[in-house]
Amino acid sequence: MLEKNYTLEWLDFIINVTLNEAKTDVSTLSSKQLETIVEKAQEEKDRHISFLKHQSFNLDSRRKIQLLIRQYHASLVMLLDQAYENTSRTQDGNSMLRQALESISASLDELLGFVENRFHEYLSLDERAPAAYLSQVKREMLDRLELLRQELFVRVDNRTLTDIVLQSLNYFIYDSEKRPVSFREVFYKKELLAGLEKISQEQDETTLHGAVVELLVYLNFNSRSFMNYYTQKLAQKINAFGAVHEKMTELLLSYKQFNQMHRKPTVKLNPHHADLKKVLGNWFAQEITYLEKKHQWDVLPLQNQQQPPKAKSDPFKIMCFLSVDQVALTLRAMDATRVVKAKSLNAVIQTIAPYLSTPRKEELSQESMRNKSYAFEQADKAIVIRMLEGMVSWIKEY
Repeated sequence: MLEKNYTLEWLDFIINVTLNEAKTDVSTLSSKQLETIVEKAQEEKDRHISFLKHQSFNLDSRRKIQLLIRQYHASLVMLLDQAYENTSRTQDGNSMLRQALESISASLDELLGFVENRFHEYLSLDERAPAAYLSQVKREMLDRLELLRQELFVRVDNRTLTDIVLQSLNYFIYDSEKRPVSFREVFYKKELLAGLEKISQEQDETTLHGAVVELLVYLNFNSRSFMNYYTQKLAQKINAFGAVHEKMTELLLSYKQFNQMHRKPTVKLNPHHADLKKVLGNWFAQEITYLEKKHQWDVLPLQNQQQPPKAKSDPFKIMCFLSVDQVALTLRAMDATRVVKAKSLNAVIQTIAPYLSTPRKEELSQESMRNKSYAFEQADKAIVIRMLEGMVSWIKEY
């Protein structure tokens, strides 16, 4: 059934035989015949789009859909390659044939674009893109990129960011002839370009910079230059604050905003580099740790007047049947999941630790608990998990 329905025979014959000067005397084709062929090509394009939509719902297994889509994609790429080759061979005086080939190529390109956009998950993206197909993609991207320079890049308030994006697109357009290019890379650059074109339609110029950054994060644009740019901009903003606790507040807010940005799964600019989320997540974690440690060494100024010392009463303590390590791990988990809210993990420990004791220790060392919250044993982790599971079980039965 699949083989019977899968047919590009008419388009195959027209491109490989009828309009191929190497096999046919194309000078004998009349303008009326060429016009009829172009109209029929449009009809074929629409028919195949309808057929593919229908089959995507009717085929009963992913393997069959994948086979169909890959057959279509491979055939369309080869037909488009041949159409470009036929156009390049056309003599300058035969303008009607050239126009007919360009129209048919446009129909093929539209059909191919439909397959790539609608069914990209079924394609073998690591295959090498054919030269003629790649050449056409680059020509189209070059025209679109020139429009983006005028409609978007000149309106973004930071030249460094737009230069990073331009460098990546120019590298693909101009330098990829020296290396193999996969369909994965082609689709990535197409999606990047489409996203930038959508942003260029925004009227409010103050939102453009943020929109470009969000697009690059969404597409896992893991270029070292972009990640350096992103962290440098954040560092400049955070360092504008004076007090350590103000810097920590701004850093945590930026981290929250970064984590809330959408990300498209399974895409990556450079497959050989680490994910943008992982690299920037590590940067945030290191900066948060640094400010937490720096906050411990803050020196408070003398008050204008010395207050007489007050008798310090021992706080009421709650006995906790966990070790210091296990308490530290629990507090860190509560802070990380926002069960409790404080300006930092240190603040959580400083607030709660004085009111806790364990069977082995009456006074819990805040410094020790702070250190243990960053390095814990697997055995302590297992005990805390069992304790939490016991609480969940009790709540369910209550």
